[in-house]
Amino acid sequence: MSIRFRLNALVVALLGVALVSFVLAMVISAGPRIHAENESITRLAHEFVETTIASLQGTEDPGARLEVLLDGLKGLRHVRIYRVGEDVPEPRPRVSGDSSPADWLGLMAPPSPKQEIPINVNGQDFGTLVIEPRAEHEAEEIWESIETFTVVGGAMGIATVFFMSLMIAHILKPIRNVGDALLQLDAGRYDVAVPETGPPEIADICRKLNRFAATLERTISENRRLAQRIICVQDEERKELARELHDELGPYLFAIRAAVTVLQTEIERGTNDRTKLLEACAALVERMEMIQRTNRRVLHKLRPMGLEEFGLKAKLGALVALLQESHAGVDITLAVADDLPSYDETSALTIYRLVQEGLTNAVKHASASAIDIAVERAQPDNTPRTLVNREQAIVQVTIADDGTGLPDAVKPGYGIAGMSERVWATGGELRLSSSAGNGVTLEAWIPVSPPGSSAGSDASVPLSIEVG
Repeated sequence: MSIRFRLNALVVALLGVALVSFVLAMVISAGPRIHAENESITRLAHEFVETTIASLQGTEDPGARLEVLLDGLKGLRHVRIYRVGEDVPEPRPRVSGDSSPADWLGLMAPPSPKQEIPINVNGQDFGTLVIEPRAEHEAEEIWESIETFTVVGGAMGIATVFFMSLMIAHILKPIRNVGDALLQLDAGRYDVAVPETGPPEIADICRKLNRFAATLERTISENRRLAQRIICVQDEERKELARELHDELGPYLFAIRAAVTVLQTEIERGTNDRTKLLEACAALVERMEMIQRTNRRVLHKLRPMGLEEFGLKAKLGALVALLQESHAGVDITLAVADDLPSYDETSALTIYRLVQEGLTNAVKHASASAIDIAVERAQPDNTPRTLVNREQAIVQVTIADDGTGLPDAVKPGYGIAGMSERVWATGGELRLSSSAGNGVTLEAWIPVSPPGSSAGSDASVPLSIEVG
């Protein structure tokens, strides 16, 4: 059943219960009302008769005046007044085969007794007057009131249900708009906008749906951008790998082929020049060692070897040592806490790549002479509020240098974008802050998963860059 039908049915049920309850209340109160009315009319009639008899005292021909009075009292509706001995119709039985609902209603009131008043005027006895209340008339009036109330109440109830149905349809119209918008979202159209109308609760739902659609559209656009970025990165890596193979391995392979050709020629000649053969073999060994070093360098770019075997701290130390060999003038300080939370291989690789890229940027682009690196467990008072209540443990990575700092108009390049995307993928947050002449400080909070866990984070925090 639809909400509109249920609400209309509820309104009909409430109005029906109210109408039936009021009618039952009128029926139940009919007996006391009829009894009170009978007593009241009997008392008034008794007082009227006594007053009339008193007014006849001392008058001429009181009998004629009494007859006129009795003829006028025969038309009374709720009471019969007659003289004993007169021919008056017998009152109909309270209930019979053709009784009306009013007759059955009159049964709820106890029968009122007759009252007899002797008539003595100027010393003459004119008989006895009988005052007999007629309960059926009051019962008929009450039943007519019940019928009138039922008809009027029913008509008002129908009108109320009709207008309530129109109002409910108007109120539920935004909900239909919400349903249509959800269908458009399901069809892949994320530019929907639901009018924020209707009651405050429904308008709030429409407002939140619009925000959800806008967020979903931004997320889809971001995912599309990330997919394009992944393709670009893959293409760049393939180009770089092809260049490495062509520029590094190609000449060495050519030299090895030339050395092998020389050896083959000398062997075919049957030469006995041992020195020349040894020189050719030494050249072969040297070229092969160069190929091995190039191969290790390429493999290290693709994936750092030994990260799982030796641990994150050892690999970061080796990375710093390797960088200092080629940049002896740079003072690099590395501090890796011993109480880091347990982390899986993906988390370790993310931290390693973040430090690697941060060092590369500081040395190549910032011309830094001193770099401080800290990898530690994040403290709640130094963690972004969006990450404080996360169930995962959080590792904080800080890289600070004394280089030239970031320019005023910062446009993240591949390095910064790559770091941001890696941290974003873990559900963490990355911040870059810089002030003129004081270098750059990179802070990253990375939620880590325990070893053997494949659960990722569903949060996403964009890159934050502050330039002072």
